[in-house]
Amino acid sequence: MTSRPRNRSRENRPRLPAKPAGFSALSKAEQIRYVQDLWDSIAERPGEIPVPDSHLLVAEERLAEYRRDPRRARLAGDVIDRLTSRDR
Repeated sequence: MTSRPRNRSRENRPRLPAKPAGFSALSKAEQIRYVQDLWDSIAERPGEIPVPDSHLLVAEERLAEYRRDPRRARLAGDVIDRLTSRDR
């Protein structure tokens, strides 16, 4: 398995605009709903969401691994079961 690229730390990311007015006054549940709604509005147009080169590189590496030995592949359901198992 190949190593994954490291995420940029928060300190190195560009600063975002301030939170919307009133956001801090919302309960945590309301803040989460706000962010979920915001994400849903972004995800309505998936073709406009940029894919970082590092993500494309990982996908290409994994596809190459699969093509080298397809027998090592696992069914998606099996992977999800393993990830959601309490015995992880």
